[in-house]
Amino acid sequence: MKVSYLIIVALSLYLAALLYLYLTQDSKIFNFSLVKKVKSPVLKECQNCKEVKLKVKGAILDGVIRDENSSKVILYFGGNADDATEFIKIAKDIEDFDIVAFNYRGNALSTGKPSQDLLFHDALKIYDTFTKKRDKIIVIGRSLGSGVASYLSSKRKTDGVLLITPYDSVENLAKEKYPFFPISLLLKHKFKSFKYAKNIEAPIVIFMVKDDQTVPNKNTKNLEKYIPKLLEEKIFTDTTHADILTDPSFKKELKRVILRF
Repeated sequence: MKVSYLIIVALSLYLAALLYLYLTQDSKIFNFSLVKKVKSPVLKECQNCKEVKLKVKGAILDGVIRDENSSKVILYFGGNADDATEFIKIAKDIEDFDIVAFNYRGNALSTGKPSQDLLFHDALKIYDTFTKKRDKIIVIGRSLGSGVASYLSSKRKTDGVLLITPYDSVENLAKEKYPFFPISLLLKHKFKSFKYAKNIEAPIVIFMVKDDQTVPNKNTKNLEKYIPKLLEEKIFTDTTHADILTDPSFKKELKRVILRF
């Protein structure tokens, strides 16, 4: 009788954990709580920058464009705890490129509720709106945004793709973190970057962090197996997943790679 009771308790706890993971997955994947719901501070620091609103299915995206009236453009997709528009400040030394950065729906001042499919839909809309009559199109994605950038670049023409601390899939990351749960059944937002990477015709550069605690190096290496044109892999050794954009050497490496495409 006691054994049966323990089995029932253990099963109940397991099912409760399953339910918890399922119900909280959106807040874990789209962790936007750290980003302030205010106008981008970049607008005060950049003379050529302007706030832009983009109407998409069920939401209005808030973003910033650095407009240098250039025929070349960079599209940036940020991490899940970032204000994507601040990338424009980091990339200020990159000349003769317009830069487009929108926050995901539900992040900062963008309205709506995020999902994998809706972020993919929004990325295509951003591309189709801001890349007309361009001679060069560079797509950059960091962390969560590396999955968005991979999908977009598999569907549209690009001249170069930079993936910063990218994963092979969110599904694989979750399987490693929760090995005793049926992640493939629970997970709604799988972000299978490896699936999209194999269809990207443009050259790809990878920026990764040594001993990354958020996206293990083995997951990035697994992604690289699917990339047809891996131009370069750059490993940053004195920073973390969260701090790579502020690494002293990041700006220099970013500019070097952009000019290499």
